[in-house]
Amino acid sequence: MLARELEQLGGEDIGILRRGVSFKGDQRLLYSANIWCRTALSILKPLGDFRFDTRDDFYGQMREISWPELFPPEKTISVIATAHDSTVFNNTMFLAQLSKDAIVDLFNEKLGRRPDVSTANADIRIVVNVQGDNCKVSLDSSGEALFKRGYRRSGGQAPINEVLAAGLIMLSGWDLKSPFLDPMCGSGTFSIEAAMMSARMAPGAERKVFGFSHWHDFDRELFTEEQEKAKGQKQAVQASIIASDLKGQMLDIARQNAMHAGLLGSIHFQKNDFFSYHPKEKNGWVLLNPPYGHRMNNQDVRALYIHIGDALKNRFSGYKAGIISADLDSMKHLGLKPSHRYSVYTGPLKATFNIYELFEGNRKEFVTQKKTNPPLRGKNTRRDERFNEKKSFGSNRRG
Repeated sequence: MLARELEQLGGEDIGILRRGVSFKGDQRLLYSANIWCRTALSILKPLGDFRFDTRDDFYGQMREISWPELFPPEKTISVIATAHDSTVFNNTMFLAQLSKDAIVDLFNEKLGRRPDVSTANADIRIVVNVQGDNCKVSLDSSGEALFKRGYRRSGGQAPINEVLAAGLIMLSGWDLKSPFLDPMCGSGTFSIEAAMMSARMAPGAERKVFGFSHWHDFDRELFTEEQEKAKGQKQAVQASIIASDLKGQMLDIARQNAMHAGLLGSIHFQKNDFFSYHPKEKNGWVLLNPPYGHRMNNQDVRALYIHIGDALKNRFSGYKAGIISADLDSMKHLGLKPSHRYSVYTGPLKATFNIYELFEGNRKEFVTQKKTNPPLRGKNTRRDERFNEKKSFGSNRRG
């Protein structure tokens, strides 16, 4: 998903990594990626990649990077360090400290001044990743994590991350125009992210400060130009988006969050019990993040999931349902066979996100009907749609 977003923005040499995506581009792309990407937590700019044998060797290699040419000494810094399979560093706090020492010592030597260290809200965030005897050093161009869109001032018991919510909506295959239901809306993240996507609202269009804002090479004119282009893409929400919850308090929170996002009038909020809800539209998408495990306060989780499955089968025929849960065992009790299954993480918890095609009658009849009456599209239609979407996106944003 992130690779596709970057491709649409004009990224080149895109590569899929274990927990990220690599790409190449110019300064304009760096700015637009931070403004537009919905599924990125942060965007890092590589500074160096080196091998080392000892701590002294590591310290010397870190000083080879021209830190004073990247940002001024008046800025505050923090170092985020990770280490895996290293015989030199078995303590990431020491790794971060040694990295910081190398940086500030170089500033003192070159300028006679050094940046202060800040453990929270630092201007400059330096990412140091050690894998074995190899080190990669990057600058975090985003600064504050990109999932912090700015609209969620309060959340529910276990609010879903904005980046994860956007990614799940993309995985669900929602077309941005069909009805979208969020019947256990909580703080409203699914609904708000769906509305932003349908309205072509760039997540970072209103954000004032990114990590790159503190760099020497920050081009304010170029950044402002990219933000204004992004704001010009905004349109009216093209779909009926309904957010409902049984708890009035949660609906109030969801409404407040939608108001902060500028989307209060684009989402229909309703106080409803999912288990008695009857959708008015015959077709659409429904996304659920039901309670699980410790969130249930010792209630019968299995019975809940059986009840959810029955409700979907009996009242949501014609819909596609997406359900995320970290309770993999309870998902089996939905009584539904997923058409797609994805492994994801919600915070530190491994979870599954399943897509279900809901239909009347038995599955054999449904599958037979799909084979007899396939969608009216050619073999290469999906590829053509992606190409046209990319072409339109590029011309509208840069033309």
